[in-house]
Amino acid sequence: MPVQTKIHVELASRARELECRVPVGVALLPGNFSTAANADEFRYHAATSPVRSAWRSVGLDDEGPEARDMTGENGNCTAAHPMGCSEGLSPFSRPAQPDHANDAGSDAPSADVPLVVFFGAGLHAGPPWHLVVALGMVSSVFASLARRTGKRDVRLDIVVERPGDHGYACIEYRGDAFGIVALAREVRRVWAGV
Repeated sequence: MPVQTKIHVELASRARELECRVPVGVALLPGNFSTAANADEFRYHAATSPVRSAWRSVGLDDEGPEARDMTGENGNCTAAHPMGCSEGLSPFSRPAQPDHANDAGSDAPSADVPLVVFFGAGLHAGPPWHLVVALGMVSSVFASLARRTGKRDVRLDIVVERPGDHGYACIEYRGDAFGIVALAREVRRVWAGV
C-alpha cells in the first residue's frame, strides 16, 4: 500500500488566519487549505459532497472549516488546488497532469487532486468506531465512483492532529479504494506518537 507520512501545516493557526472555523473531530478539508489567500478560495475534491452525505447517514458530522455542500453551478464539485497536504517535492506529492473530466461537468474525482480528511486528537479518546466508519465511508464513495468512471486509483490525504499540541501529520495514500480502511492503523500510530 503506497503510504507516506509527513508533517502538515498547523491547522488551528491557519484557520484563524483564514478567519474560518478550526477543524475538530472528523472533517473534510479543502485541498488548498495551506495555500488559499482566504476562505473564498477554498477548493474541494469532487468526492467531498458524497463523502459528507455518507458520513451523515451513519451519524458523523463534518466539523471542517466550511461544512457545506460544495456542489458547483454545473452540478460538479470544485476541484481542489493540487497543493495542501501534498506540497512536498517527493514524486508521491507532485500533482499529476490535470484531469479534464471535471471540466466536462463530470462529478468524478480529478486525478490530480486528493480528498483531504481530518481526524482531531479528541477522537483518540472517543468511540473507536468513528475512525473506522469514517474511513469506510470514504472507501465506499471512492469504490462507487470507480465503478462509474473506471478509475480505480485514488489520492487521499489524511491529516491527523497529534495529541497534546504536538502538531499535525499528513498520511498520503495513493492506491485502490479498498485499501483505505486499513489506514486506521496509520492514524492510530500517529496518535500513539510512533
